[in-house]
Amino acid sequence: MRKGFTLAEVLITLGVIGIVAAMTLPALVAKYKDKVLVNQAKHSYSILSNAMMKTKVDYNLDSYGDLFNKNIYTPGEVIEILAKALKPLNVCPKRGCWTWKTLAAKKYYNNGKTSYYNFIGYPSMVLADGSVIYISIYNHDGSCYSEYTGYKQDGKGNPILDADGNKIYYTVHDYRCGSIKIDVNGEKGPNQFGADTWDISVKKDAITLEYYSVLYDDTLTYEYYPEGVE
Repeated sequence: MRKGFTLAEVLITLGVIGIVAAMTLPALVAKYKDKVLVNQAKHSYSILSNAMMKTKVDYNLDSYGDLFNKNIYTPGEVIEILAKALKPLNVCPKRGCWTWKTLAAKKYYNNGKTSYYNFIGYPSMVLADGSVIYISIYNHDGSCYSEYTGYKQDGKGNPILDADGNKIYYTVHDYRCGSIKIDVNGEKGPNQFGADTWDISVKKDAITLEYYSVLYDDTLTYEYYPEGVE
């Protein structure tokens, strides 16, 4: 007597397989996407580090403070200088190649609503792998030290006031020459720090990803949130 499965048994088995696949596939896809972004982050950091070192040698710089210096170069000029080492697809020294909004790594509030960072219209460039770079300069005398004033805010981005109704100000001390923001996959989402966008600190003698651990533990550090929500 021949043994086999009935049509009903086959359909039940396929149904179970389908349910298991539906439950596990989204997680597998998410892990794959994260792995791609981790690899892109490492690749981008590597090419930027090499380009910075090459530029330092080519321009006979004592430190990166000589390049990221407001009294010597504008961000657009720094973009054009780094372009010689990076050989980008497109350079936008005046009008930005960065044309999209960028979310913070965690919920960022402004005046009570979730908000984003705006690098649109600033000097930037598109690299051969499709990543996009934006330059910020904080240093103005070569020392790579700067100060700026901020004010205390509550968890929703509203100013905290003193007993007289005035904002409470404080001074921030910054020891970076500047920073390089890079979106490793360009306009493609999620366009968020800690996911596909990174803030690379430029110190006097090195660049670092000091706010993230992706280089060491392959971990992305972000939580997606919608914009404009109270």
